[in-house]
Amino acid sequence: MSKPVVVPWTETADELYTHFTREPDSRRRQRLQALWLVRTGTSITAAARLAGVGQRSLERWLSWYRQGGLTTVLDRVPGHGAEGQTSRLTPEQQQAVVAQTATGAFRTYHEARDWVRQEFGVGYSYKGISTLLARLDVHPKVPRPQAAKADPAVQAAWKRGGLPPP
Repeated sequence: MSKPVVVPWTETADELYTHFTREPDSRRRQRLQALWLVRTGTSITAAARLAGVGQRSLERWLSWYRQGGLTTVLDRVPGHGAEGQTSRLTPEQQQAVVAQTATGAFRTYHEARDWVRQEFGVGYSYKGISTLLARLDVHPKVPRPQAAKADPAVQAAWKRGGLPPP
């Protein structure tokens, strides 16, 4: 037999159920359902299984509830609590990368990475430079070159099937 769950509840089971049934966001609704089940006396293991989450997740949500109540549990957004690593480039250097990319100087992420290393002395991995450029909302890819003899009108006619066979 499992030990009883000790939680200083501020909401009744009916209030939690009302929050649960009216919540439009599925992730928040799942948390509310799990809390409601525990509030009604269901074990943590059974409540987690019924809500479709892991037992450890439910235990973490109960810990958050003990710390700050229902608003703390609902305000937490997965993955948004971490700040992440700061950029290796200053904002001025980042703007220089954006300007250089706008000129079409980079065709690949490798070229962008080599330019950043040469210009600023900062080393990036392939994934790191692709993440940086995505965060700056620039893409080094440029359109494929077109042949000098290419005629857009003839190509359009061919696509429509309007050219006679040779």
